[in-house]
Amino acid sequence: MHLGAHVSIAKSIALAPDRGMAVGCEAIQIFTKNQRQWKARDIGAEEANGFAEGMKRTGLKEAVAHASYLINLGSPNDDLWNKSVESFVHEAQRCDALGIKHLVIHPGSNKDEREGVERIAEGIRRTLDGTRATVVLETTAGQGSYIGRRFEQISGIMERTEKKRVAVCFDTCHAYASGYDIRGNYDAVMEEFDRTVGIENMSVFHLNDSRGTLGSHLDRHEDIGKGALGTETFRRFVNDPRFSEIPGILETQGDEEDFKRNLDTLKSLRQTF
Repeated sequence: MHLGAHVSIAKSIALAPDRGMAVGCEAIQIFTKNQRQWKARDIGAEEANGFAEGMKRTGLKEAVAHASYLINLGSPNDDLWNKSVESFVHEAQRCDALGIKHLVIHPGSNKDEREGVERIAEGIRRTLDGTRATVVLETTAGQGSYIGRRFEQISGIMERTEKKRVAVCFDTCHAYASGYDIRGNYDAVMEEFDRTVGIENMSVFHLNDSRGTLGSHLDRHEDIGKGALGTETFRRFVNDPRFSEIPGILETQGDEEDFKRNLDTLKSLRQTF
């Protein structure tokens, strides 16, 4: 697994690869814009070239993008839905400009699950038309009316998009909080994922320990080994040969030293076969 962290794009996206290298990343995740704002300026050629050069210079295996939290492709409100789709298309275009393959998004929320799944799928279909990035659906903790807490919901969205350039980001904290016991029954959970979604559709991991207990629906990340999941859970993930070429991204809280410490912990769990 290519281990890394979510890094800042402050001042310029082109600075992100060096920030990742500074804390020991093998892969990075970024926002391509201010995630708290709808609008963003276009990415210029100089910034895009600087980012590409930084990726090459640092030897990072991959950069993953994460879409803005403002976007809700499942919204029953037409104005918000249209705004979300427009913003998501723009984010995919920004990924194309940067040469980023994977764009992670929280699927969306809707009290009517069936309607939510349909609207999310339609938003993704519109985004895929004319862009090149792969849309990566993140598993959610199941708080409120968020869709993505069950593998069947993820699969339902993918089926409605014919699985064209649509993949999955497995967030360890979210999965545990939503009720999947990856600590006590890792093999069973992976088998269920494979049966429901398809293990070949796993493209990104978010490696976060959990402050919440199993099935708590609490979306609170914790440092590796200090939460309910414990280090042995992460040992299973980082050594699973099925995921050897997949980026595993930290989203824990703190500064650069905190990221470096957590990355060192994950790297120490690797086994030599």
